[in-house]
Amino acid sequence: MIAHGFMGLYLLALLAVPRVSTSLAALTCLTALVAGFQHWREDARAGFRHMALLVVPAALYLLHILVQILAGMAAPRLSSDVLIGLLALAVGLSGVPNRVADVRRWILPAAALGAIASCLLALYQVWVLGYLRPYGWLGSGTLGNGAIKFGDLASLQALLAFVLVLTAVHKWQRLLGLAGLSCGMLALALTQTRGGILGVFLAVSTLTLAITLRRRHERQAGAAASAPAGRPRFRSGTTAAMLGMALVLSLSAAGFMQKRFAEIEPQVQRYLQGDIDSEVGQRLALWQAAVRTGVSFPLTGVGFGRFGEELERQSAGGEIPSKERILYGLAHSEYLSAFAEAGLSGFVALTLMFVASTVTLLRQIAAGRGSPEAYAALVTAAAFAGFALTDDMFDRQITTIAFFLLNAWFLRAAWKPPALEAAAATALPGRVAQ
Repeated sequence: MIAHGFMGLYLLALLAVPRVSTSLAALTCLTALVAGFQHWREDARAGFRHMALLVVPAALYLLHILVQILAGMAAPRLSSDVLIGLLALAVGLSGVPNRVADVRRWILPAAALGAIASCLLALYQVWVLGYLRPYGWLGSGTLGNGAIKFGDLASLQALLAFVLVLTAVHKWQRLLGLAGLSCGMLALALTQTRGGILGVFLAVSTLTLAITLRRRHERQAGAAASAPAGRPRFRSGTTAAMLGMALVLSLSAAGFMQKRFAEIEPQVQRYLQGDIDSEVGQRLALWQAAVRTGVSFPLTGVGFGRFGEELERQSAGGEIPSKERILYGLAHSEYLSAFAEAGLSGFVALTLMFVASTVTLLRQIAAGRGSPEAYAALVTAAAFAGFALTDDMFDRQITTIAFFLLNAWFLRAAWKPPALEAAAATALPGRVAQ
């Protein structure tokens, strides 16, 4: 129970309170491991088959980092990423995330409150401090600020609040979820984070597909009337309206940053003419250089954290024209970053780490084995898979922790032993999303 409380506090304070999210994440992991210590092996053995789709590729990816550190190809400071990943995976393998019967009691309401708090902070920075793109407490530098990460994480809070809207038992939960969804999307719009919009669209579309396929499965099986009481049961009209509302909010956020989306096409044309002095031009140049790096070093990559050095080498060797001045030292795509820095095997491990959970959870829900925990796991995995297309998720500790901890926690919470699932159904009867 204490670990679940810390997880709720983590989601609540993630963006709103400076410098506490890391401590709360550490407390969540440590209390969970202490609580599950006596039965950790049994719990890990029981849930490994379900968790393997995240644990195996994540372990392989972390092994790449560790081997590169030992070989001198990566900086020792990256050992913190290995520690974060291993702690989160250990928590996911424990039985602690699914010992509290329902994420709607603490965790999803905390995410909704966190989205509201994040929005208030963003509004304060825009209206009072005059920030063009609010970045909360994530800092700024000469080449940018933390607005992208702020927008990504605020939209993730909004997605978890949306799961609360869809699966709420009580009216106050639904109203809180609606407030969290609206506020989180407004915070995303204020940050003007295009990659965040992509992640939200991917998550909402995947969830819509999962629910649609589930309803088809239930109709074919004739199971709609006899579905277990602890699992969400949807009326098509209400559910369609809620999913439509989420898509409308996403489109509204995209419309708010219409100018930034309109800038993409002319910036692409400028890039094709050799001008990379724009946001899109910089990204396209970085992606091209990352692909070139991965092709040149397909077995080992150039080493984590050394892509900037590789850019200098390509510039000196003429692979990057001298007139093109690349400002950044990161690939601005976690997939291409893995390909450039860890080779083909690193790229495959990272891709599976991001995508395998999304595909498997989609199939699980479509087969009629949905739950609030499964929906939370699905939107979390799908959102991060979208965020990683146009940004580096592991260049900041806040998103590194969020990826490993939230994916491991919700994925394990989505799997319950039969006895625990029966207890949850008994404890929380009634209909959902009426």
